[in-house]
Amino acid sequence: MIKNKTKAFTLIEILVVLVLISCGLLPIYSLMRHGQQRITRTDSKTLATLFGASALDLARTIGFDRAQKINKDDDFLELQYMADKNGYELVAEPALFNVKPLPEKAKPMELLRVIVKIKAKRKTESEKEAPELVFFTLLSDPRHNFY
Repeated sequence: MIKNKTKAFTLIEILVVLVLISCGLLPIYSLMRHGQQRITRTDSKTLATLFGASALDLARTIGFDRAQKINKDDDFLELQYMADKNGYELVAEPALFNVKPLPEKAKPMELLRVIVKIKAKRKTESEKEAPELVFFTLLSDPRHNFY
């Protein structure tokens, strides 16, 4: 009489192996998920920084007089449109300030402070609230000097 002995895994052995595999994969999945959230958050801040820095560079490039009306400048409006298209709100606030104290016999002089604020319009899953980045620069009138 020949007995048919097939070697196979029992149901309990298969369940134990599945539990061990799942215990090994869950931490890896968690790390991947958190890493993706960090990448998304960093990408968002990097893009916002690039738009803010571009607005400051534009203010410095167009000069003292045109930067006073930067919100009406075609290049700034184009940059604002691109930021809006990418989900950011870009705002520039120019303001003139008198320089004090001045040396004797110096003409009155003003500085232009340009504040650029950029904020993400929509929040990502990893961000509780959209951060607002603020940049500023000071421009002096090239027609005036202390000499």
